[in-house]
Parts: sequence; C-alpha cells; structure tokens
Amino acid sequence: MFIVNPISGHHDKRKFRECVARELDGDAFSYDIIFTEYAGHATELSSEAVGRFDIVAAVGGDGTLNEVARCIVGTDTTLAVIPYGSGNGLARCLHIPLNTEKALRLLRNGRVQQIDTGSVNGRFFLSVAGIGLDAQTAYDFSRDSRRGFLTYAHYVTTNYLHYKPETVNITFDGGKTLTCSPLLITFANSNQFGYNAVIAPHASLQDGLLDTCIISRPSPLDIPFMVTMLMHGQLDKSSHLTEFQSSHITVERPSDGVVNIDGEPVIMEAQLDIQITPQNLRILAP
Repeated sequence: MFIVNPISGHHDKRKFRECVARELDGDAFSYDIIFTEYAGHATELSSEAVGRFDIVAAVGGDGTLNEVARCIVGTDTTLAVIPYGSGNGLARCLHIPLNTEKALRLLRNGRVQQIDTGSVNGRFFLSVAGIGLDAQTAYDFSRDSRRGFLTYAHYVTTNYLHYKPETVNITFDGGKTLTCSPLLITFANSNQFGYNAVIAPHASLQDGLLDTCIISRPSPLDIPFMVTMLMHGQLDKSSHLTEFQSSHITVERPSDGVVNIDGEPVIMEAQLDIQITPQNLRILAP
C-alpha cells in the first residue's frame, strides 16, 4: 500500500500513479495507492494495512513517515520510504534515493533492515526529537504555508536571535545528571534533521542507543563555522556540542512546552521521558 501525503514538501504528486505503474511489474506486485485527506489519516490507513500488505510505503516527508511507521513497529510488515518531503532526514540517513523512480526500485532490489525507534512520553519517533531552538523552529515552520530549505533557514535565524534558553535538568541511564541552559537538545536516533544537516555524526539506527546532542549558544562569529560543520557531518568538532549516548533519558523543564517529533511540533508536559526500542521496525533500504 502506498500512503501519499498530497501536501508534503513542494513536489507535484499528481503523476505519482503513473510513476508507480512504470516502475512496478504488474505480475510481481499488487498494490493500492491512497492519498491522505486529513491529519492522522496516514496512521489510520497504516493500521488497516498491517496484515493485509507485505509492504507499506510512506510517500511524503519525515512527518508522514512517523504517522505511517508508528503502526508498523513490532510487526512483520515492512516500511518503504518514498521521499517527497522538504528535509527527508531519514531517507538521507539511510541513503534512500530522493529521486522517485530510484526509490521505487528499492521495492524490487532493496534489503530489509531492522532499525531502532524512539519515544518521548510514549510518543513515537523515527529520526530525531528535541527541545529548544529546533522545536520552536518546527512549530513556526508548521504554521507557514511555504515549504523548503529557505523557509526553514529563515525560522532558524529568527529563533537564534530571539529564543531564550530554559534551564533543564537531564538524567541519563546509569545515574549521570546534568543541569544546563542550552540553545537546543536533540535526541538523535538517525544522524540528521534533514537537508543533510547532520546534528549527530556518530548516531546509528541500529545500536540500541540515542545520541543526546546538547548545543550551547554560539556567538554570531561562530555561526558560519558551525553551519559548515553541520552541513559536512563534522559538528562533533565544535566546542559548542556536548554528546552523550544512552538508552533512557529524563528531562525536567520549567513548564510544559513544544517538542520536535520528527519535524512535527507537539506540546508536551514539563517532564520528558525519552527511550529507545532496539530494532523493532523493518525497513527497506539500499
């Protein structure tokens, strides 16, 4: 089953049916293509597809993947990714082609892998979750009808200038604690936000660990260097990044607030419980 988000990213999806028909051999595959009609529809369709289809293909961005995958975890159904979003973070991490035809060919020649998934207060995520500047940026980006990198970069810049960091208490498994007032904290299962912005160069989808990336506020003069390191997967060389690997993290914030869940803003309680579940999702990759 192809579950298509018609409004994700800035791609025209009207010809998607024709593209699938060209790439898939009718004798080898039977399939349905359904376009979502409202928020949460992808989750409903995915739930109905489990047990009926061998593969459920999410056609959209990281938010669409999240909606589809949350019903597939722990089952024998395999997730396929057809990147049609703006950032496409998980697809880039897994080296899934952004070209639609090439991504569809993975249905014939891809390999099934088992990957980890995360959760924040029981809310499922595939790639990254976070608080601070990235969460506020996800919130602002979601309220803008414009998509794409330039819109996202605009809100990153605006929030850098105006965002006031909160003081938070973090506890990692093993008992290590930390109190800090960072610009942002990212809990990374995959290595990036999207757009090849690699926040966690050492993150792995298959190691049973989350990489907690704590970014302190850089000076304006440091920003060009940090952006260069971010886009080249070298942020671990920055003195503004502190990293921890663990399977369970708790965070205490001053109050309820927004959390970035795979690029989607979600309002959550002040206390956050973040966990990893090892290798509980089947996914097609090169």
